[in-house]
Amino acid sequence: MASIPIYTERLKANFLLVVGVLLWVLAVGTMPGIILDGQWWLFAIYLVTMILIFGFYQMKVELFPKMLVIKFGFLYRKVIPLEKIQNYSPYKILHPVRTYGGWGIRKGKDGTFALTQAFINEAIKLETPEKTFVISSRTPENLCSAIKSLKG
Repeated sequence: MASIPIYTERLKANFLLVVGVLLWVLAVGTMPGIILDGQWWLFAIYLVTMILIFGFYQMKVELFPKMLVIKFGFLYRKVIPLEKIQNYSPYKILHPVRTYGGWGIRKGKDGTFALTQAFINEAIKLETPEKTFVISSRTPENLCSAIKSLKG
């Protein structure tokens, strides 16, 4: 029987950003293919890029009694066992592009491992014996409270 999450948060990417990238890829990927007499591989690049964008469009954070699960669309899933969480606190991502090179699944210059959604600068900093994670959240205080209620 599947466990019911204690805390759930869905973070969607900025819609205008996604539309802008899709239009840009459409212009770069398909228009030259039409103009250059059927360069099919340009259209293939467009399709792959669309799949990747929609694959990472939504981030979902779920807290279960024994684990924290972070999902990026249908392509990525990270499970952090609750007993491995040593420390956690709300965190403000001041310069995501400078620190992590952007948003998404990235390793930062400061040694942290970021799981962040575009243009959401609020997060939770979570420390485990192996890694320190920075995870986007619109309500990091609520996520910290939920973890605290489980850890005791």
